[in-house]
Amino acid sequence: MKKLKGRSSLVPLTLITALLVLSACSGKSGTPATTPANSASPNAVASSSTPGSDPKLSMEPITLKVFVAPSSKAIREGIQNNAFGDAIKQKFGISLDIITGDDVKQKTMIAGGDLPDILVFVGSTYTLANSMIKSGQVIPLDDLIAKYGPNITKYSKTSLDVFRKSFSNNTNKVYFLSASQVKANNDLISQTAFVNFNTRWDLYKEAGYPEMKNEDDFLKVMKQIQDKNPTTKDGKKVYSFSAWTDWGTWPYIITYPFVNGYNNLANGQELNLKTGEVEDQYTKEDGIFWKGIYFYNKAHRMGLFDPEGFTQKSPQYQEKLVTGQLLNSHLSVWSGGADLVKYTGKDDAQMLTIPGPFPVISGLYNIETPLGWGIGIAKAITSHNKYPERTLQLLDYLNSPEGARFIYNGVKGKDWDIVDDKAQLIGEMAKPNNSEYLQANGLGGAFKRLAAFEESYPTEDGTPVDLRKQVNPGLVSNAEKDFAKHYNKDLLYPGQVYDKLVKEGKFAALTKFWPVPALVAQPSDATTQIFTKADQYFMANVAKFIMAKDDAEFDAAKKKAISDLKNLGIDKAYDELHQLLVDAQQTAKDLNLK
Repeated sequence: MKKLKGRSSLVPLTLITALLVLSACSGKSGTPATTPANSASPNAVASSSTPGSDPKLSMEPITLKVFVAPSSKAIREGIQNNAFGDAIKQKFGISLDIITGDDVKQKTMIAGGDLPDILVFVGSTYTLANSMIKSGQVIPLDDLIAKYGPNITKYSKTSLDVFRKSFSNNTNKVYFLSASQVKANNDLISQTAFVNFNTRWDLYKEAGYPEMKNEDDFLKVMKQIQDKNPTTKDGKKVYSFSAWTDWGTWPYIITYPFVNGYNNLANGQELNLKTGEVEDQYTKEDGIFWKGIYFYNKAHRMGLFDPEGFTQKSPQYQEKLVTGQLLNSHLSVWSGGADLVKYTGKDDAQMLTIPGPFPVISGLYNIETPLGWGIGIAKAITSHNKYPERTLQLLDYLNSPEGARFIYNGVKGKDWDIVDDKAQLIGEMAKPNNSEYLQANGLGGAFKRLAAFEESYPTEDGTPVDLRKQVNPGLVSNAEKDFAKHYNKDLLYPGQVYDKLVKEGKFAALTKFWPVPALVAQPSDATTQIFTKADQYFMANVAKFIMAKDDAEFDAAKKKAISDLKNLGIDKAYDELHQLLVDAQQTAKDLNLK
């Protein structure tokens, strides 16, 4: 890597990506590896043969408070009196008392010392990692892992090495455990895309499948469809695009960059997945970030952008998707589902990624990501915890293939089993549209951040830890079948279409591994505060950029924003990040991460 000079806004490096929360996102979040075919039922009582168990530890009933990010309706606060909670109680004698909230709530708890027993970082709270170590609010885990963490040691060695070096306040100890680790598996093709612009398939079909070769074609087709479908059956205005405010800058730093081959990094930067270069999003005038804002500006000028996107929250956004008020979704997990089918009365009503307008399909294949999302959604045992040994034992189980399968798919023999020598979903878990069952039982990934692995992490037999990531022909929707048939009569679901296009060179699916952003040391408090202010400035002014009446007004607003941000000291903040990136390259070299 070349030495950085001045304030270059493009930093070549071999760094890894880390999706933000898409906690936000819901998106695609962590799941541990799958259970071996002969593993014990997850609700079996702990024994000396159980991963992470120790017969000397007490089974006396205890309660652990756990702070996690809310996952739509998937997590209910309070004591988990459900299948998930009951199995944990039977196996470990531990009741889980769940607290959910955003990073503001979490920061308030940290500042007041009102800590849970297990804390999972939310939003930008990870920036407090070193200060929590200094204040003694989180405990070192090395000795506990050595005694009670065989699975953590086996499956998370790389993240332990990195966290020990980069997030230990120079103590060379482990304080945090990673989540959302991924193992490359190109044989596993996603049923749909992940973070892309997903469009109403039924309406695109009704429009005659117009060809789209670039983003301007995409906007023209969206206008055509919106003009033909101006209101819902309830008379509400329909828009092609919208956004939400309660995930910070998420809608603007994720979708458009992703479909153009970038991933967002912490602190105002974007990573080019093809070249490994890092862009300073706020100050690079022709960078991917501002190109994305200009895309939305063009959409606004065509009457395609929902003005409520500047004020509404994610639940309102999701509600508009299922009631026909939006023609595009930012995430495949927000596809409309059965609710949209019911509302429209059309069984081919679903949000799907239409090939053509953008060069990259995101999330089609696994990318090797041994640090998962790095420090961003890491978990810690706090100094408030009176039972650190039993807590680490629990976390080790949830970081095992067996525990991971349990988190995502429930109890063996009831929710999944070995059928024809292969792990498969059974019962209610095998049914489509089973969200109520998942919610009632605390299953399906609600507690994925307590685990180590992404849903698609492959087990030793090659099946993903979340069996729902295996395409079950019986669960492929009518819209997905219709989509696949349109592009190739022999294909069953969208992922097969995208896979074929990638192999034909018509679509890119970037899977190159870059050393993880978690290798970058935490910037100074001053730099962190500057980027917090920069994000706040952007969100306070985003309407000005997107609602600019023409190119001249947009350019003027952008230039003023860059000038204002420089007055906040963002240039100096980026200088520090550039040096940290240089240092991270050396860390990657030291750890033999390539």
